[in-house]
Amino acid sequence: MAQNSKVVSAYNSLKSGDYDKAIEYIEPATEHAKSMSDPKTWLYRGQIYQSIVTSEDDFKVDKKTALQESIKSYEKAKELDTRNRWEDQIFFGMAQVKELALNSGIVAYNEQKFDDSRDFFLMRVDISAAEGEVDTLAIYNAGLAAEQAEDYEVAISQYRTAAETGYLGPNLYLYMANLYQKLEMPEEYLKVVKEGRAAYPDDADLIVYELNHYLQKGEYEEAENNLKLAISKEPDNKQLHFSLGVVYDNLDRRDDAKKAYEDAIALDPDYFDATFNLGAMYFNQGVEMNNAANDIQDNKKYAAARAEARKVFEKAQPFLEKAHQLDPTDISAITSLAQLYALTGENDKYTEMKAKEKALSDQ
Repeated sequence: MAQNSKVVSAYNSLKSGDYDKAIEYIEPATEHAKSMSDPKTWLYRGQIYQSIVTSEDDFKVDKKTALQESIKSYEKAKELDTRNRWEDQIFFGMAQVKELALNSGIVAYNEQKFDDSRDFFLMRVDISAAEGEVDTLAIYNAGLAAEQAEDYEVAISQYRTAAETGYLGPNLYLYMANLYQKLEMPEEYLKVVKEGRAAYPDDADLIVYELNHYLQKGEYEEAENNLKLAISKEPDNKQLHFSLGVVYDNLDRRDDAKKAYEDAIALDPDYFDATFNLGAMYFNQGVEMNNAANDIQDNKKYAAARAEARKVFEKAQPFLEKAHQLDPTDISAITSLAQLYALTGENDKYTEMKAKEKALSDQ
C-alpha cells in the first residue's frame, strides 16, 4: 500500500508540475518488489522524465538524462504490460520521446553542442531499431554530429550503417574515407573507397579518392590506370589530365606527360599548375642535357650538345613566363625563371627575377 501510495503521489506531483518531487516518489517505487513489476509505475516514470524534457524550467535532472530515462521507462512499461492495459498510453509516450530525440538532436547541433546532438540522434536510432525500423536520417545525423564532436569511431559506424541502406549514394563512402584520412589509417581509407567503388563503379569522386591514395603512396602504375578510368568518365576535367601528367612525370614518361599537360591547358589556357609543370618538365630536361654536355671532351660535340639543351630551354621559357604571369607571387616559377635566364645568358631578366625572389623571401 505504501508503494502504491508513492506511485499515486508521483502521478499527482507530475500533474502539478513538481517534477523533482515526482521523481522522489517514483524512484523508490521502481525498486520495491510490489510496484516494480507494475507497468503503471514505469509508465508514470516515463511521463515524468518526458515532462522534464519538454519543460522550459530546469530541474535536478538534465534534459538529456531525462530523455534517456523516459525512453527506458516506456520500454520497461511495454515489456511488463502483458495484458495491454496501458498499450495506448505507452505507444503515445514512445512516439513523443521519439520525436523529442530527433528535435533535441537538431537543436543541440544548431547550438554546436555536438556531443549532446550525437547522443540525442542515437537515442532516436535505438528507439526506431526497437520498433523494427531503420531510421536512415537519424543514423546519418548521428554520424554527422559525431564527426563534428571528433568522435570519429561512432561517426564511421553510423555512416557505414547508413551507406549499407544506399542512403546518399556514394557520398557516405567519401565521408568515411575522409575520416580515415584524418585518423591516418591509409589501409582503411583504401578499403572503404574500394567498397564504394564496388557499389558505385562509375562515381568519379570515388575514382579520384582511390587515385589520391596511389599518388600519396607513389604507386604510379595504379594511379595511371585510375586516372585513365576517371578521364573516360570526365573527359573535360582539367585536374584529371593534369594529375595524369604528374604521374607520367614521375614515371619518366615525358612524351606522355607533355600530352597530358597540353590536354589540361587546352581545357583551360590559364591553368597555372599544368602550365608551370610543362615548363618545369622542359627546364629539367634541359638541365639534364646541359649537365651531360659538360662531360663531353670534344669541343665541337660539346657545343652541339649545349645547343640542343638551349632548344629545350627555349621550349620551357614561354610556359614558365606564362605561369609567372598567371601567378606573379609564385616563388617556384620565379626561381625557375631566374635559373633559366642564367643558363640562357639573359642577364637583365635574371636580375629582375632575383630581385623578385628576394622581395618575396623578405616578406
